[in-house]
Amino acid sequence: MSLRVIAVSAPDWIKGAKDSRALNSRDPASLFNACRYAAHRTFDPSSAWSSSNWAGTRAQRRAQTLLMYSLDDMPVFAEMLRRERPNLLLLGAMTLCLPGAVVCAALAKEILGDQVVVVLGGRHASESMYLEKHSARLPEHVRHHPSSPLRLMATGRIARVFDLVVAGDGEYLIASLGEAVAAAEAEGSTDLTRSLLDRLDARIPGGWIAGALEENTPRVLPSTGTRMDYGQMPSPSRMFGAIAGFDVFGGRVTAHAFSDTGRGCVYDCGFCSERSSVTGGLRDPASSSERLHRQLVEAVTVIHEDHPARGASAFVEDSVMLGGSPRLVDQFVDRLESEPLDIVFGAQLTIDQILTRRTQLARLAGVGLRYVFVGVETLVPEAIGGMSKDLGRKQAPWLSRIHRALEFLGEQGIHCGCAILFGLGETQERRMELLEALRTMRGVYGMPSPVSANWAVQHPLCGQDGGAGYEYIEWGTPEGPFLECFHRFGEASVRYPLPHVGPPRLEEVQEVTARLDTLEVPMKPGLPTLTEHYS
Repeated sequence: MSLRVIAVSAPDWIKGAKDSRALNSRDPASLFNACRYAAHRTFDPSSAWSSSNWAGTRAQRRAQTLLMYSLDDMPVFAEMLRRERPNLLLLGAMTLCLPGAVVCAALAKEILGDQVVVVLGGRHASESMYLEKHSARLPEHVRHHPSSPLRLMATGRIARVFDLVVAGDGEYLIASLGEAVAAAEAEGSTDLTRSLLDRLDARIPGGWIAGALEENTPRVLPSTGTRMDYGQMPSPSRMFGAIAGFDVFGGRVTAHAFSDTGRGCVYDCGFCSERSSVTGGLRDPASSSERLHRQLVEAVTVIHEDHPARGASAFVEDSVMLGGSPRLVDQFVDRLESEPLDIVFGAQLTIDQILTRRTQLARLAGVGLRYVFVGVETLVPEAIGGMSKDLGRKQAPWLSRIHRALEFLGEQGIHCGCAILFGLGETQERRMELLEALRTMRGVYGMPSPVSANWAVQHPLCGQDGGAGYEYIEWGTPEGPFLECFHRFGEASVRYPLPHVGPPRLEEVQEVTARLDTLEVPMKPGLPTLTEHYS
């Protein structure tokens, strides 16, 4: 029987739907990114992927993926399991998604038994099963956080529903997992889950760890760390297409693009799950501008083929576009100036990068940059212990720099959205001051919009969790009034706050939520939004 795969982003909420005013994309961008090389293998006749349910059109491949928000989406997932009857289920999970991943895996086992291999990957696995030193790549150097799914299964804290847990780079590993499952099927194995780890080669490119339970003991296989060739990697849009569109881009279809410069951010802010000390530094930056340009070229081609009546747009998903390097940005703009594309795009930058790279921002605006997303986080960085990205703190106050950045972006015709973060130890008074400051900015500059609010969640962070030691086996926010408020947020949790801060107070969250809602009233006529629509 042929390889049959579905890939699912597990839900992070126990019930409900995300508030329409919260920043949200229904495309599983990270899942597409991890699976793009496996999807590319469908074009190789020698690969098991070429005869799998992923062979065919972009739309057909996309139909084998699912982004879940809450357990309300379980009927859709169950129907998908029964329709496709996969022998390989890829589950991606951030930390707050762990309970949802357990529920999804249990249902897959209930319906399909040992005829499905359930693999858990994603950011939670990567932060909870890790190498003590990246240079020491042996099994004895692998460490498990208290929330490591292998450890939780071994101790009976969760059911034994994951056949394999993988951490780190997934692109080549996922493709190899498909080949391994297909080989087991061809051999007539009655239990596809048995000895899957033995079928993996540690030389598969990428920095990854794969682990499984043997009896009640975790057994792990770290890769040798063979370098990945991102130059040969297809873009997610080329493999899975693009269907979303954002009003800020004038109704064009929006693709997700990556320069593949690393797993996280170049900065090391203590509160951030993408901090460089956890995710690693830049990787292969020399050719990153060329890779990003190629992804935009592919986005234009794909959108023209699939949506000929619509224009193309893209959002660059790098934590900081091209690592914030002026040289790399200049190289990228050089390519777009010499080979113009009919595309507009957005990206993420920091406040200080906007102010210190004005020449680059002006050039980017000239080749299609129309939107920048920044992390404002707070009004007074010193009150939360400082921020690694706050490089201009000796030149001017944080609030003053935010105003200057917005003014400059407006002059360049670039719209701006922002993220704010509560639960870092600030007072309620500071929170309300921040929201009032944002209201003032919107009145003066017509931005930032949207304002994406988050309430700080402690992540495993490869053991750098301040001693919290959370297992994350319960939903981050139970049913009740907190849950109703937090559907308005990006990431938030009652049960897993920063350990030195403590859980949020309901009356304070309700006051913040009410004030957030007032920010949605446009302060200037024609204020752009980031409302998402679909073809």
